[in-house]
Amino acid sequence: MSTTGTKRTKLSARISSYVASDRPLRKLAGDLSKRAQSALNEANTLTLERIEITLDRLPKKLDGLKCVHLSDIHHSPLTDLKHIERAVKFANRLRPDIVLLTGDYVSHESDYIAPVAETLAKLRSPMGTFACLGNHDHWTDAGLVTELFRGEGITMLVNEGLRIGSNGASFWLAGVDDHMVGQTDVVAALKGSFPDEVKILLAHNPVIFRQAAKKRVDLTLSGHTHGGQIKLRDNEKRIIRRRKLSSGLHERDSSQIYITRGIGTVVLPVRYQCPPEISLLTLRAA
Repeated sequence: MSTTGTKRTKLSARISSYVASDRPLRKLAGDLSKRAQSALNEANTLTLERIEITLDRLPKKLDGLKCVHLSDIHHSPLTDLKHIERAVKFANRLRPDIVLLTGDYVSHESDYIAPVAETLAKLRSPMGTFACLGNHDHWTDAGLVTELFRGEGITMLVNEGLRIGSNGASFWLAGVDDHMVGQTDVVAALKGSFPDEVKILLAHNPVIFRQAAKKRVDLTLSGHTHGGQIKLRDNEKRIIRRRKLSSGLHERDSSQIYITRGIGTVVLPVRYQCPPEISLLTLRAA
């Protein structure tokens, strides 16, 4: 037998031995186990995203306004109160001027509403805390969420808005009800606003961004997507297609939207390459 033939025989034998053994399965199981543990751990972390957003119509006197944006809290068997309490403490350390919440505070059962309302009421800012409803709030008990949040001093905006003033200047802050349950009314939320004043809209589902842009809303804040919650990549190559508006800052005409990855989880108590997010938005005058 030739030398080349001998090498091929040995290589073939090694491959056959490897395939016949349980090493490939053990490696696969080990990789999956590591990823699963990483996903469980990541769901209990918190990351801070600092974003500066320039708004053409923002009054100069409001330049530098700091907004903490939280969404998709999902207090439930999958997201415990300790995780939410950590997020509240973290947010308070940022010393925001205003706190903005964009829906899905609970999941599963109405028993989770009162504890999360009490916890979010500990958020502190000079202008206060403002919120809108999400689809999971409706699927649980939107009426009770609204009642208990308002009882805790959180302003729940349900297709309505109000003018907020600071430093001798003001802006219109509005909130719409959830799109998935067919309750969104952007026109009602903007009723009472001046045509040329800066408008900020709280809307749980980012799908309404096109409509908000048509109504000349300067900035829409949303959640709902969880940023995907689980992102699978192979050597930085995307293998799962992401939604166009899954997270981050986006622009359409003269309107912008910021979508946070949110705090909690649904379906499974895991996040992978998509950690929970506390957003600190600093608004800048053009």
